[in-house]
Amino acid sequence: MRETEVGSGSKRRVVWTLFVIIFFIVILFALYMRSPFAQVKVVTVTGERTVAATDLLRDSGITVGENILQIPVAAAQARLLEDFPILASVAIHRSFTRQAVVITVREHTLAGILAAGGSLYRVLQDGIVLDKDPTGVGAQDPILTASFPLDVSLGQRLTNPALLSVCAQLPSLPFADVQQLSELHVTNGPTGPVILAFTRDGFEIRMPVADMKASLHLYDEVHAKLLASHVAPGLVDLMSGQQAVYKPYQKS
Repeated sequence: MRETEVGSGSKRRVVWTLFVIIFFIVILFALYMRSPFAQVKVVTVTGERTVAATDLLRDSGITVGENILQIPVAAAQARLLEDFPILASVAIHRSFTRQAVVITVREHTLAGILAAGGSLYRVLQDGIVLDKDPTGVGAQDPILTASFPLDVSLGQRLTNPALLSVCAQLPSLPFADVQQLSELHVTNGPTGPVILAFTRDGFEIRMPVADMKASLHLYDEVHAKLLASHVAPGLVDLMSGQQAVYKPYQKS
């Protein structure tokens, strides 16, 4: 009987000790939640992006001074993905030791600007029509056009194989090659799809859809020789493989 009473007393002491520990943990947690150590001191955005960090910070709703434990991380991530379709992923991390919040974003790869139905659309590398060009002018990217009707819907993938090939290749082209182009016009030639590329200095390039990188590399060599010879802008036909044919524009 005495052993039973001793055992029961030991259990009560253990339970009481645990209760006291939990009580103090709760008190300490409550004090921490109200202390400056639980406040966000800095919010940063990382990852290569075209969207301004200030826009992402404002849309996230996370501000300096709020409680780091009360940040609705999932809601903020979902809101950013919904409000900025260019974003492929958003991850929000909290550092309790540094009292910092880091928003890491990754964007979809843009191919260029598509002109269709009197509007300009941003198109991704996989051919998905992202949204209407927010600038309305598309001045920084070559304009993609086609000689045939296009069925364009936001969030949907283009169906024309030639345009899909152009979109897939554009992001991998050298930056200098892309920047010299003002328009890429896809049309149907006698033997298949053809690209008529218009340069910002007045030349026109006729090249196959396949292997745009090789075609533009050849054009760069021909273009340099034409400029050195003080030749006026004209058509550079690259459809014959490794050779280029220059044709001056017809005088009107």
